[in-house]
Amino acid sequence: MFKRILMVMLVSCFLPVLAHAAMWSLNAGARSGGGSVQVDNATPLTVTDGIVTTYYSSNIPVTVTVRPNTGYVISQVNYNGTTIYSPTQTTYTVNGPSSQNVYAWFSLQSFGLRATVTDGTGGTVSSPSGVTGLTYGTVFSTPKVFTFTPSSSSYAVSSITGIPAEAVQNPATPLAGQSVTVTFPAGYTVTSSVALSGTFTAQIPIANAGNPQTAFMNSTVVLDGSSSVPGVSGISSYQWSQVSGPAVTLLNANSVQASFIAESPGTYSFSLTLMPGGSTSTTAVSVFDSYAVAARSQCYNCHIAASVGVTSNVFGNWSSSGHKSKGVLCARCHVGADTGGHPGRIVSGSVSPITFDFNYASAGSGNFCVTCHTPSILTDFAASKHSIRAGAASCSFCHVQGVHNPKAACTECHKIDNAYGLVWPPAGLTFHSSFTGSENVCKVCHTTHNPKVLSIKTSCP
Repeated sequence: MFKRILMVMLVSCFLPVLAHAAMWSLNAGARSGGGSVQVDNATPLTVTDGIVTTYYSSNIPVTVTVRPNTGYVISQVNYNGTTIYSPTQTTYTVNGPSSQNVYAWFSLQSFGLRATVTDGTGGTVSSPSGVTGLTYGTVFSTPKVFTFTPSSSSYAVSSITGIPAEAVQNPATPLAGQSVTVTFPAGYTVTSSVALSGTFTAQIPIANAGNPQTAFMNSTVVLDGSSSVPGVSGISSYQWSQVSGPAVTLLNANSVQASFIAESPGTYSFSLTLMPGGSTSTTAVSVFDSYAVAARSQCYNCHIAASVGVTSNVFGNWSSSGHKSKGVLCARCHVGADTGGHPGRIVSGSVSPITFDFNYASAGSGNFCVTCHTPSILTDFAASKHSIRAGAASCSFCHVQGVHNPKAACTECHKIDNAYGLVWPPAGLTFHSSFTGSENVCKVCHTTHNPKVLSIKTSCP
């Protein structure tokens, strides 16, 4: 009887200690197949083990490692009720005193087989169906065949990189003009993504006479064949000849660049022939007797309809601009170089009428003006007092007619009785009162986009 009473007393004494020892708990486990969750150095837990609860008597941090199996990725982790989509975070540090929960889900890795060519002019590649959206361990029930095809008999497939050991290239050494296949056989097991890359090499020189050009009467036109592909044997000779148009005398007709004087308006066509092989290419030159006629013929006559974007106001603004007087045609700004080719990279509506910035899918983003002008005009303007005065109006504050006639006159603001309440002439600089009329007078002393910076003075008092 005495012993039983003593034992009850001892147990009663230790119960508070035992209750205090279990300060916090950690529930952890994998909730799907494809990986495991490991608490410190304990045995990794898979989905078959269910959720395991571990009790701790101190607040020492505990490391939980989420580890995907080969071919799997972490699809999500639920940490204390918050879902985390982080396939790269594999360790979590937890500690009490509150209870903690770490659960993980896994999914198969996604892979694909794709093929590209390094030179689209030399050939193409066709891809089979069923080679995208694959997962680790997928087994092909039928062969998958990629076909690399030269664009002409002048090209050959010189190499295909990225072919795994299980796939077969045929033929191994192709001839000029011969297609090449890369076959992934039935039974091929997907364990990673595959990127094939084919290279085509010209076997003989491939002529390129250059882009169409726009020129003006009495100007020198240069025909340029430097974009021609030399081929494996190189180019032994160039031969330029005129195909149509008013007759001209070609200078350096046997060189990579030939030239002529455009003495008459009209459309001229020229051919370039390369040896060995005799590959030929033609190009056209449109010669005009005025810039306005060129712009009207090449752009305005087709784009006059409102549905295609060039209104009469756009053409009129350009016609009275400094761009027109300097022969800057539509294609120079809309493409980036006056090649005479059809513009389209920067279209109506893609340029801000306030900042002159553009944002267009096929052209990217940037500032319309610095396509041709020095980029410093943006930083100069930002550092000037004009940027404060302009505010949200930005570039259009001075260039009120927009990008098609960006002329701005300093003397619109810097004059007596100006609309902005500017003191004119500035205190102590009364000599400015004699500089009126043309902004070019102001540019003698001041830089254009940050006029507080003085340029080299050639005629200032």
